[in-house]
Amino acid sequence: MKKRLFCLLVLGASVMVAAAQANTYSALTIPDSLKKGADVITREENIKFVLKDPNSAKYEVHEVFTILNESGKGYLTFKQYSDKFQVLEDAEIKVYDAMGIKRNTYTKKEMMTQAYTGSGLVPEGKITYFSVTAPAYPITVEINYELRHKGLFHYPGNYFQVPYNSVQHAVFQVEGPADLPIRYKILNCNYQPVITKDAGKVLYHWEVNNLTAIKSERNSGPSDNYLPQVLLGPTKFQLDDYNGDMSSWKSFGEWYSSVYLKTSELKDDRKAFYNSLVKEMKTDRQKAEALYNYLQNNMRYVSIQLGIGGLKPFPASFVDDKKYGDCKALSNYLRSALDAVGVKSNVVIIEGSMNPKTIFEDFPIHYFNHVILCIPQPKDSIWLECTSTTLPFAELGPWTENRKAMMVTDQGGVLVNTPVSTYQKNTEAVRTVIEVNADGGAHVNTSCSFTGEDRDELLMRFHDMKEDEKRKFFLTEKTWKQPDVFNLGTANKLSNPYWLKADMEYEKIYSFNAGSKLFFEPRLYPIFDEDIPENSNRLRDYHFTCPYQVLDTTVYKFPAGYTLENMPKNRSVNKPFAQYTCTYTWDADARTLTSVASLQMKERVIKAADYPALYDFSKQVMADVNEKIVMKKE
Repeated sequence: MKKRLFCLLVLGASVMVAAAQANTYSALTIPDSLKKGADVITREENIKFVLKDPNSAKYEVHEVFTILNESGKGYLTFKQYSDKFQVLEDAEIKVYDAMGIKRNTYTKKEMMTQAYTGSGLVPEGKITYFSVTAPAYPITVEINYELRHKGLFHYPGNYFQVPYNSVQHAVFQVEGPADLPIRYKILNCNYQPVITKDAGKVLYHWEVNNLTAIKSERNSGPSDNYLPQVLLGPTKFQLDDYNGDMSSWKSFGEWYSSVYLKTSELKDDRKAFYNSLVKEMKTDRQKAEALYNYLQNNMRYVSIQLGIGGLKPFPASFVDDKKYGDCKALSNYLRSALDAVGVKSNVVIIEGSMNPKTIFEDFPIHYFNHVILCIPQPKDSIWLECTSTTLPFAELGPWTENRKAMMVTDQGGVLVNTPVSTYQKNTEAVRTVIEVNADGGAHVNTSCSFTGEDRDELLMRFHDMKEDEKRKFFLTEKTWKQPDVFNLGTANKLSNPYWLKADMEYEKIYSFNAGSKLFFEPRLYPIFDEDIPENSNRLRDYHFTCPYQVLDTTVYKFPAGYTLENMPKNRSVNKPFAQYTCTYTWDADARTLTSVASLQMKERVIKAADYPALYDFSKQVMADVNEKIVMKKE
């Protein structure tokens, strides 16, 4: 009897332990405060970065996420890159149901691994990925993996929290030798580390608990502006056979310069060739433009990321012979050609993206993924995007304007600001003539010209499309009223401004009628198509892609039998950061109605405090856009 009772007690204890273990990740145990406004809850996170020496480190991750709904499904996908500097050693995913009961375990062997390449010429590395299927929500995934680093000049920082993610418990630890200082910078929070020193090592320990979910706000710009995080940066580092120092921008630039030094030579006959190209040119600017045009017409861009293309560019002579290279190689090649004709230039290391990471004067760090070229001038330095075959000379695109970058000079690295985009540079000008016939149809002829950002987008996304795809793009992307017959002409690729000319027929040009009254749109596309929702409690600045202006002239020509019943009133809306004007003119003798509109978004970034004014601007402009011209047909 005692033996049986003992067995029952042991069995009961085992069941209780199993139940307790299963309950650990049960969604029922999550506090309601953490569920509010969240798509995902970080149940447990323990990340440790261990620096062994300037050339090697390991990165260990243990994460448990409970995904509450479909909006959080991105957390069900595991994805990690490997290359010669970073190797995924091991990975495992465990899946738990809503009650915290483990349902599946997946190892690295079961995950998909494939190579990823740049234009198929040079292998770049591997990507390992796996997606968990959610039969229902909530679902919990436990992810464990380890990375081994060999060759380090970028240390992994840590986001304590991202939008719609609440955090139950998270730890971020960084360990390194005491004689190899690790730099850190805390952003958008005051989560200070506990620092301990022991046996020649230093340990930094960050820990957070019970962080409730934060919301995202549309067009908030770089996450460095608002998400709580810690940045890490090395002092001494080693990459391949190159030892470097990143304790200052100057020393980092000196290291980068040493990488480039052995790759800049051109053969003597090629130097003579480039001098012959510019023999009639008198100024540095003229010489640079001639060589830039040669680059655009003769070289092609090929994305190469690792190995010789990782940070050290192909030699200038290689690009000269082969006629291709990546951003580093093409910039280095043009720098060498300019040097051959006596024009001094500097490579500039930059992040090429629409929402770049923030670069800080007091915290050197490598967030760069692109290289451009700069020819310093006393006024208006010349900036060159060497990968583009379509950008005008001395113009950058929106992915490299308006930001800090590191210029590599003979004296080392120097932080510089790239040119600031202006609304005048990014101009769309439209002139449309609408010849209305007696039945309410129309023949429409429009001419649109584009400079700056819109021109670049059209050349990247539109110019090389098939004709039917171009017509579809024009109607959908530019949101023109659908015609019944449509012919489209375009400029050549190097035209600046780039232009489109459309000839269209409409069986019915008016929007609707009420008896003999016909209602016409002031123009056949929305001059202002920004979606600015009302939000009186905006927390973050609002970022446009770029400042811009749209200039529109629309002329309606009416036949005999049409008389003007109502014309929209002239409108003017002025804010410190934007302006809109529209005037309407009726010529009764010629039966012609002309509207002239000007929309100017003068600033790229609108301060959060000015967001109500931006919403008011949008509301007033849309009120005019939605006005109707009313004609009476006899």
